[in-house]
Order: sequence, then C-alpha cells, then structure tokens
Amino acid sequence: MTLTCFASAKGAPGVTLTALGFTAARAAAGTPTLLLEADPSGGSLAIRYQLGRQPGLITLAAASRHGLNRNEITAHAQELPGGLAAIVAPERHDRTAAILRADGGRLGRFLADLPDLHIVADCGRLDSETLATGLPSQADVLYMLARPVAEDVQPAAALAASARDQGVPVGWVLIGDRPHDPAEVAEVTGTPVAAVLPDDHRAATAMAEGRAEGRGRRSRLARAISAFAAETAPLGSGEEAEQSPARVEPTAHEPKPLAELATEVG
Repeated sequence: MTLTCFASAKGAPGVTLTALGFTAARAAAGTPTLLLEADPSGGSLAIRYQLGRQPGLITLAAASRHGLNRNEITAHAQELPGGLAAIVAPERHDRTAAILRADGGRLGRFLADLPDLHIVADCGRLDSETLATGLPSQADVLYMLARPVAEDVQPAAALAASARDQGVPVGWVLIGDRPHDPAEVAEVTGTPVAAVLPDDHRAATAMAEGRAEGRGRRSRLARAISAFAAETAPLGSGEEAEQSPARVEPTAHEPKPLAELATEVG
C-alpha cells in the first residue's frame, strides 16, 4: 500500500506522537496499518509501554539481509496497549542508527512495496544523509513536522526541497499556527501544508501516557490528528490541490514575514 514517513529537522516536536496517532486513526478506520520506529536517535515505545526489544527493528533488519517474506512482516511487531501493532527500535541511539544506516534503504524499498499493509514510520530527526539513502528516500509521502517559526521552518524546508528533488512527495505538519500563517509557510517554501495541529503540551502528555484529557474527553490535539489521518489524501495522488489542510481553528494574529527564508529555501 504505502510507506508514510514523519520526521523533523530540528528536534522532534511531536513526531512520535503524531505518527502514533496517525497510525491508530488509520487502523481504527479499517486500514491494515503498522507503526515502525525508525528514529536514528533511538526508540521510545519499548520503554514507554514496557515491551521487549525483540521482536522489532533488530529482528526485521536481520531478516531483511536474508530475504524478507511478505507474509511474515507482522512477526516483527509487538502489540501496544489498545491493540496497535508496532515494530519497536532499541533505545540506544548508536545501535538504532547503525541499523538504519546499513539497512534503511533496503527496508524502505521492501516496506513501500507491500501490497496490503500501510506502514507509518517515525523517522525522528532527519538529516541529509538519512534522506538520501535511508528509509525516507523510499517513502510514498514524507511529512515534515515543525513549529511555524523561522528557526524550525528553514532547516526543514531545505530537507523538503531535497526530498522533492528525489521524487518524494512532501507536506508540512505544522505544530500551531503562529507566528507564521500556514499559507505563508506554504508559499515561501513551496511545500503544501497538510495539517495544522494544536501546540498543546498538556494534551500531548496525556496522549503519550495513554489517557484521556479531562473527564475522558478526547483533546483537540487527538481529534486533529485523527482528522488529518482521515481527510488528507496522499500527496502526489493528484488530489491534494482539492483539499484544505486538516487544522486547528484559526487564531487572530498578524503573522511576521517569512521573506528572509526565500533566499535560503527553494
């Protein structure tokens, strides 16, 4: 089906949480979906949910060196609370980074070609080397997360431009809508905004801990991620021009110009 990658360029403002929520929403809608931890800085799901490190990325990478069987991909996954299937990575950054350097490109080609399973990959902080040769280089779509501030947008936009040059469709997932307006970010960087999510640390913490926020209610953040997963067509499908980004309610502010980025991005 598809390989969807989530990443950031500076820090990781909600990459894991967004990938997790996106996977859960797609799975709940009936799409066979599996989450893959592919962050070179190391995994967090095994620690968070008290899981073993194997099966996971370690066993998947080892199997890929001898020829993966399409029917056995789920054997490398574990079940998260709630029943979501995930391939977890070791928390040691050196081990995870080594696996992704050696096997990321091959794994990406295999996963992107699976006919009946949607893979959502948490790629953490992206760099030019990983983009060129790793898992994101094989993505059907790459979503770059950033807060709409110049110091986050500028490095991410440069990577987005490189991805487009490689033929990988790219879209923004913005965390908040200030100080820069999403339309301005899209215009200056040449990359469409697929979603705008609330910048809500409290809700993010609640979601990461697997609890509802306030009397069992789902937060605006959880609802926004679910709407993004349900409503956004895959970039490159020819449908994105007809869609508006899934987003939070607009806030009243006067966005500062992003014109200074125009000489750095493109």
